[in-house]
Amino acid sequence: MPNPPVTFPALFTPANAVAFANADGTAQTVSATAPLPVAISGSVGTQAVSAASLPLPTGAATSANQTTTNSTLSAIAAQLPASLGAKTAAASLAVSLATDQANLEPAGAAIAGTSMPTGGTGLTGWLSAIYRSCSEGATVAGSVSSATNVISVSNNMYMGGSFHVTNAGTSCTITYEQSNDGTNWVTLPVTSAAVPNAAPASTSTATGIYSYVSSAAFVRARVSTYTSGAVSVVLSQKQAVAPSSGVSLAAGSSSIGSVSVSGTVNTGSGFTDSTAALAAAATFTGTGRANSAAQLAFFNATAFADQAGTLFIEQSLDTGATYQAVASQAVAANGAANLSVRMCGAVGTTTLYRVRYLNGATLQTTFRLSSSFSAS
Repeated sequence: MPNPPVTFPALFTPANAVAFANADGTAQTVSATAPLPVAISGSVGTQAVSAASLPLPTGAATSANQTTTNSTLSAIAAQLPASLGAKTAAASLAVSLATDQANLEPAGAAIAGTSMPTGGTGLTGWLSAIYRSCSEGATVAGSVSSATNVISVSNNMYMGGSFHVTNAGTSCTITYEQSNDGTNWVTLPVTSAAVPNAAPASTSTATGIYSYVSSAAFVRARVSTYTSGAVSVVLSQKQAVAPSSGVSLAAGSSSIGSVSVSGTVNTGSGFTDSTAALAAAATFTGTGRANSAAQLAFFNATAFADQAGTLFIEQSLDTGATYQAVASQAVAANGAANLSVRMCGAVGTTTLYRVRYLNGATLQTTFRLSSSFSAS
């Protein structure tokens, strides 16, 4: 027998394999597609599995636990709506807000120093109160049958209004008052809206509308003297009102006193300087006149001629010793000219004004020249 060849270890390829014999005697290597066959000998029946023989984890789906779970799921299903979408309150699930969101906002709180108007509650009430304060006005009505307040309301956001006494009772007196703290009250002047020249009063005994203006925080109408019957008042408050306190002078003989005026007020003085026709190239010079009244501000001159010429206004600051022309205007034949200068200089005899007219090269037949002092 020949000897096998000697092979160095480095030439060996290690391999591991498990095989079994097929029915035809061939070798079958074990793989995922050809697993190792296992034969069970003896009789094998159904094996019972129980919590005792095969321990289950706590809460496993046993028949007892399944019954409890079904009951819980049924209770949840009963609380769910049959369909999605907006529902009425009765068909909706109740939801409780977190304690720090009771006002629909974290740490929400009402402002201090105010209270909800009568009849308002919650968010809707506050929105209504805001609307009432921002609206043009508010109307409040009251009726009493004793000596007490008929109406007592906040006047914030309002500048005035009117009390309409629709029923004055019998021999009853209503007193009108105002206050900033709601405790200490002072007189509130009111004026009858039906009398054009009515004087302000603090009380009324008859039906009618009584207007008032007030910047106080509170106003009220109070029955100060009660005899019998119902006293009814309707108050209308306004954000903007016309002043109504004081005496109206629209009619009657009411007055607010007398006014005395001394001296001359807004009067002027006029002069006819000349009506005599001028020869060719002749000059007429008027009289120098002083501004003796402080309220006069202008010196004026008017000229008319049937021939061309020139009109001047002259001023003297040295009591008439010398004059200077301060304004001039050409006059066309059968035309007129008007000049006016604002007066300057000291008021008195040292400052004088006068007119001067220079005729043209043709003899006049008609000439009119006048001047004046005026306030405007």
